[in-house]
Amino acid sequence: MVQNVDSLRMALRECPPDHSSQSSSLYNLATSLQERFQERGVLSDMDEAIDLHRAALALRPPGHSDRSQSLNNLAVSLGDRFKQRGNLSDLDEAIDLERAALALRPPGHSDQSQSLNNLAISLGDRFNQRGVLSDLDEAIDLERAALALHPPGHSDRSQSLNNLA
Repeated sequence: MVQNVDSLRMALRECPPDHSSQSSSLYNLATSLQERFQERGVLSDMDEAIDLHRAALALRPPGHSDRSQSLNNLAVSLGDRFKQRGNLSDLDEAIDLERAALALRPPGHSDQSQSLNNLAISLGDRFNQRGVLSDLDEAIDLERAALALHPPGHSDRSQSLNNLA
């Protein structure tokens, strides 16, 4: 369920620009708009979510504990916009951001499989657009790495198998 966007906007307005929770307020509103876009399909929600994710990322420099999360969610939003509008620059940027998020999620990180999967999906999308075999090869390698993190009995194993197939 999407959080109340109006309440999150109000919380952001009340937060001073230099306050330590500014990046969280931006991120929360962006995430809520992203979810609302996924439910309703209003393109302006997605565009605003991307702008807010960019602003939150700017406040989460290298070394910030939430940087990989911001990189990932901005990439997801750009990937969604690519699927709606077909702008390849959105897809290319999403791939760059997903690579950066994956670099911050080394082996043992709880979100590594998510990053592997997201990057693989985007590379697969780019292969479908441009036909560059190296994108497909890398996507397969990434999906295999994600599958290795989901041994038999893992709740996400069937999804990993499906993505690899």
